[in-house]
Amino acid sequence: FTITPMLQDLDSLAARIGQMVQVTRQLQAERAALQTRLTVLEQERDALREQLSQQQAERQSMMQRIQQHTTEVDSIRAQAEASQGELRTEIGRYQSSDEALRQNLQTSQSDTQRLRAVASSAIERIDAILMRLPGAPQE
Repeated sequence: FTITPMLQDLDSLAARIGQMVQVTRQLQAERAALQTRLTVLEQERDALREQLSQQQAERQSMMQRIQQHTTEVDSIRAQAEASQGELRTEIGRYQSSDEALRQNLQTSQSDTQRLRAVASSAIERIDAILMRLPGAPQE
């Protein structure tokens, strides 16, 4: 029985063990790198989840504000329409009143002209009568 083949087998085994150790260390390094990358990706994921949550909260807040503004606009529009209706009614009353006042003015002006004519006629008659009275100054 010879020692040389045994030594060669041991050398071969030692070389294979060395390769295994090297591969194991390489795998451990890759595992550590992957673990680090996984940690970074998890942190990024958590940051994105937080950002999404904030954006959803902002969106919800905006939707509530839009709804509130829409309600306010509808309310203001209804008030404006009601005010417009009241103003139209008031304009109608003023126009009717204006027309009535114009008719009254025309009637008054007509009456005044008629009364002036009657007064002028009465003055002429009175003057004529006074002229016919005895002792009246002659022109």
